[in-house]
Amino acid sequence: MLEALEKLAKKSEKTIVMVEGKKDRSSLRKLGVGGRIICVKNSGKVFSDFLDQVQAREVVLLVDFDDHGTALAGEITQYLEGKRIKVNSIFWRKIGALVGREVKDVEGLPSYLEKLKKSLDV
Repeated sequence: MLEALEKLAKKSEKTIVMVEGKKDRSSLRKLGVGGRIICVKNSGKVFSDFLDQVQAREVVLLVDFDDHGTALAGEITQYLEGKRIKVNSIFWRKIGALVGREVKDVEGLPSYLEKLKKSLDV
């Protein structure tokens, strides 16, 4: 998982990372992901208006790993790709596969990583 997070941090230097909320953004910052991280929720705008303001060739999508996140990812992908913006969901799929059912949301990643580190220090 560390490798995926390091690659995400590097990718975020050049590409917008899109998350659900402010806690997700804070969690990614704790994990060393810099760059521009925008939140879909809490934007104060209608969802489609918010997405219309995205000005990029590509965005990295990292929403929660639950059913709601999966539905949201599909909705965002369809909308942005309709605007000819590439949606990179590789990190979302890879991290989601690595954490399995252990973590359901992005904000849970830092504590999960700490738990992993402690288990390896045994």
